[in-house]
Amino acid sequence: MSAGSTVDLLDEWVRIPLADGRFLAARLLRPAGGGKVPAILDIAPYRAFDLFRPLGDRLLRWWAQQGYGVLAIDTSGAGGASGLMRDEYLPQEIDDAVAAVAWTAAQSWCDGSVGLSGLSWAAFTALRAAGRAPPALKAMVLGGVSEDGWTTDVQNLGRATYTARVDWAGVMLMFNALPPDPKQYGEGWREAWLDRLKANRPWIIPWLSHPERDSYWQAKAAPISGTVPLLLYSGWADKYATSVLRIAASWKGPVRTLIGPWEHAVPDVAARGPQIGFLQEALRWWDRWLKGRDTGAMNDPPLRLWVGEPDRTGALDQGRWRAMSWPMEGGSSLALGFGTGQIVLPPNPAPPQQLDADLYEDVPGAWTTRGAMKGPIASTDMDIVAAPVLSCRLRSNRAGGLLVARLLDIAPDGQAVRMTTAALNLAFHNGSGRSAPPAPGEWIEVALPFQATAWRLKAGHRLGLSLSADGWPTLWPDRTGATLTLDRASLILSIPLASHAPSPQVAFAQPVTASGSGLGPARWLNPANEPLLASGLTGTLAYAPPAGAYHLDATGTDYYRAARFELGLYDGGRQAVAAKMFRVAFERPDWSVRIATRLVVRSTPAAFRIDWTVQALENGKTIYDHSDATIVPRSAV
Repeated sequence: MSAGSTVDLLDEWVRIPLADGRFLAARLLRPAGGGKVPAILDIAPYRAFDLFRPLGDRLLRWWAQQGYGVLAIDTSGAGGASGLMRDEYLPQEIDDAVAAVAWTAAQSWCDGSVGLSGLSWAAFTALRAAGRAPPALKAMVLGGVSEDGWTTDVQNLGRATYTARVDWAGVMLMFNALPPDPKQYGEGWREAWLDRLKANRPWIIPWLSHPERDSYWQAKAAPISGTVPLLLYSGWADKYATSVLRIAASWKGPVRTLIGPWEHAVPDVAARGPQIGFLQEALRWWDRWLKGRDTGAMNDPPLRLWVGEPDRTGALDQGRWRAMSWPMEGGSSLALGFGTGQIVLPPNPAPPQQLDADLYEDVPGAWTTRGAMKGPIASTDMDIVAAPVLSCRLRSNRAGGLLVARLLDIAPDGQAVRMTTAALNLAFHNGSGRSAPPAPGEWIEVALPFQATAWRLKAGHRLGLSLSADGWPTLWPDRTGATLTLDRASLILSIPLASHAPSPQVAFAQPVTASGSGLGPARWLNPANEPLLASGLTGTLAYAPPAGAYHLDATGTDYYRAARFELGLYDGGRQAVAAKMFRVAFERPDWSVRIATRLVVRSTPAAFRIDWTVQALENGKTIYDHSDATIVPRSAV
């Protein structure tokens, strides 16, 4: 069956029974002609029936047209599935994924071979399920994934907590408040909804309650020595490029990796170009490992990556593809020093002038050179690939502290772009995952690995290093308010450089046009009548992505989503606050639902205070309105 073929598909909703009486809900698309086919599963909590249907539909439909049975599966407690969802990647969720693989392989239409696919959450779940070695699992195509949420995810950078943890926790507070659609769930949908509402608590409570890499985080981690054939992808504007490279370096089975200039998105529809024919790349992998065809997928180099030549804004759309081994062979390392004396970094975070969508400093962007240390002018072009490392000797005036470093590309006219960021919470300077802050005044040796990058430093440019004792607004203010003193002579910046040898040519097919769900303007919703809850805060900066209202033909329903994220800093950085508000509406002539959520996290040096509100209305009447608060003592973060 050719990549451009079109076949009739069966499109149905099925329930996957689980041993304890719960069930998962799945949308199944497969060729209508009969016969056994391999299966591809995407397992996530994002509601395959409605909210994420427009995003996933084109992938599911296209792969099904190539001769696969494709299932988009709601995790337990999400969308049309029964049960409750209490946190990310808990053992029950992974057990359910393994059960879904086995159930699928046993279906009359399946030939017994199953693949796991997905970006982000679905990839996290798949990687962990692969650790259980289900016999029917024969291949995976995973993007934007990490094996260890404590090390690389939306939680921490260098063991320092992201302020955007609140943003993500607010997203899931909203998702966990959404009802099953009675068209999909049937009888009992309202009872299931009320159970979800009553069980809904902000996940940031356990996240902040476990600052160390203790059994809570260890139980969520995945082994990365698997043998299932694995195609990995990510982008340099996505925080997961670092973990994807780490997984690729340790994987024991067949593995190939793609890293482009993309954000956290599928590569053929990413906003940051160049886009590639990702559907065709994935199909080559599926056909090789699920159908046994010689597609040439294993003739590709281990790593194909985009080396950007950034402009003043950090855009990576100019550059070139390179092919190389991974771990990288034949390269070299450039070591830069920065003179002698001492550098004193006070903890005085300055509030930003505005917030934007890049809450994690994933996206390269303009940066000031004020106070930055500068390396020598490059005499030739150099391709920086992977993760630079900063080593230094320092001391803190208190038992803890935060060191943040930004690596800069400084143009001949002095304009700078932030390439990548590193951070280290000194309470974890020994690398054990357990808090062991240095004593005040004690000199310690530390190493800060930057997030991975691939960057062409052009001749005439120079590297810059910007250091600070705070990372606001990306990172939560350090609880100790420590001043750091660095021994400048000990500062060594180690830069990994790719070989100058010519790279084999890398070429991709153009993205294909794949049909998705029919979207149109909302018919019954009026966005003007859908207010967000107020944060109750003053003096904050805010980011509010564009709200969306649309009609989805497949469900006959209007949908509306709006959100707002706010950050505030007070008392010279000793107190901070972050808030996430969300509103979602579902509307059709026989069904009307509104959900409003608010999550506010405040900090002092001693504790986090977490406040939340969840409101739910059906047909204009309040069926649930709950506000609560809790305190999490602040230790280590």
